[in-house]
Amino acid sequence: MYIQTTNYSYTPKTDVFSSFKNEPRIRNTVVPRTYRYHNVEKAENKVKITAAAGAIAGALIPTLLFAKKQKKNIFKIEYGMKEMLGVSSGAILCGTAAGIIADKKKNVKHKVKEGIFQFLNATMPLFAIPPITEFINNKPKLNNIPCHILGTAAGLFCGMVVAADLANRIIDPKDKEPDRKLNYKDALANIDDALGALVLAKFPLIHKLPVEPLLPAVYAWCGYRAGQNN
Repeated sequence: MYIQTTNYSYTPKTDVFSSFKNEPRIRNTVVPRTYRYHNVEKAENKVKITAAAGAIAGALIPTLLFAKKQKKNIFKIEYGMKEMLGVSSGAILCGTAAGIIADKKKNVKHKVKEGIFQFLNATMPLFAIPPITEFINNKPKLNNIPCHILGTAAGLFCGMVVAADLANRIIDPKDKEPDRKLNYKDALANIDDALGALVLAKFPLIHKLPVEPLLPAVYAWCGYRAGQNN
């Protein structure tokens, strides 16, 4: 059942991410809402632009530093755990901070919560997949493409589940608010957050695509999503 609220309506759902607070999630009656955003209302353009600028700057600065250290241009950087953590944390921190400033310190709690979630969702799979890959590599009977695909998928999903659980524990340690849940639709909608984990896993299809140069943009997108959150 749709509940009308001026020009917006929302459909209660039980199988998607619950918001950090038990608030209605409204959507435009024409444009379908995606699983990427959990806003109560549309963010102001000023907030969006400032959050985007902050996230881009936060991703670009560490990218330039890593490029200088490796003596390569920014499109040829070799990404490992250190590089991914540096770029993702810079983008999300700066995107969140810029969004808070542009929003005149409104919705600070929501932006910080979303920033924590985005950071954990982008980084936890980095720790989950490498041990699985190493285990498969050391087992001759398992060291094949199907097992690597299954292992990577399992590690990726498990990392995202752990990220959601850890975010809930950090954000709401006394369990006063509904947890932010994760299911397969949410995992698919947020797969870009964990793209770096697929690079570390040397995922067969990712290995053949120029994905690494896109990582700063992906992490900047995570930072933007946190900064515009309300």
